[in-house]
Amino acid sequence: MRTSTRDRLVLPILLPVGILVAIAAILFAFSRILLSLPADAATATALIVAFAIMVVAGVAASRTHVAASSLASMVGVIAGVAMLAGGIAVLAFGAGEEEAPGGEGPAVVIALSAADIAFDRTSLTVPAGEPFAIDFDNRDAGIQHNVQIFDNPDFAGSPLFPGDPLITGPDRVTYDVNPLEAGTYYFNCVVHPAQMQGTIEARERPPGGGGGGPTVAVAAQGIQFDTDTIQLPANTPSTIRFDNRDAGIQHNVAIFTDDTLANVLFRGDLVTGPDVIDYPIPPLEPGTYYFHCDVHPSMSGTVGVSGERGGRPPEPAATTTPSAP
Repeated sequence: MRTSTRDRLVLPILLPVGILVAIAAILFAFSRILLSLPADAATATALIVAFAIMVVAGVAASRTHVAASSLASMVGVIAGVAMLAGGIAVLAFGAGEEEAPGGEGPAVVIALSAADIAFDRTSLTVPAGEPFAIDFDNRDAGIQHNVQIFDNPDFAGSPLFPGDPLITGPDRVTYDVNPLEAGTYYFNCVVHPAQMQGTIEARERPPGGGGGGPTVAVAAQGIQFDTDTIQLPANTPSTIRFDNRDAGIQHNVAIFTDDTLANVLFRGDLVTGPDVIDYPIPPLEPGTYYFHCDVHPSMSGTVGVSGERGGRPPEPAATTTPSAP
């Protein structure tokens, strides 16, 4: 190699860049090893490798000249120590926790958010005797919130669910809650207990699921509903059987008085597809309402509520034809 090329290109530019690229590649590969280990095993492995690097660096610094072959050997020693330390750490601490078969969580996921030191919903409904999850979205930047559940309106004693972790917004967390017996429960934020409160109704599912009465099928696929009109009977409970076919995507059905979203008549829990859930719809007065998906508001339509109790229009009055005299 020419001296001018070495002095102008290799030493000042290519060599430092090459070293940085090599360091980045080594750090990335080592990070993959640490991430594949349990937390305790990763910590032990990192400490052992750090010690090995210090020893190798000390040996290299004590020499007046380090050959390329010696440097490569030192790097190989460090890599070998990393692999050996990782294997020993796994044996000592065990492999990481395995996910439950199928990786399925609770069938019922409730969306709840906090903004301006207030929950967006103060009344929640969950199925009694079944685990459920709260998808909690803290939108208050720099402010801590959580959701803890009590069995009394005074929030006295220890909570049934402590609401760990406490999160600083903007951030979100999914709380997995153990089954609650049928009854009324109370939730608040441990940081703002007076301003942020609500109730949870744990209700037994009606036989066959849903809310009883007629059942209407609604599906979501390709980030859109399969219908823009839902017909429900007036003045009687009914059921929307919602089929979310979008794998890994959350949808729900929420019903409002109109598209201003000022009045919520019903808000279904978020469901991650593919999954099917029965939404119990409370009795609604005759009229035309609006529905959408809270996650994708462009998925919307109208709800037509009409007919007598039970969803059937009144039978026409029987007519008689007078007989000839």
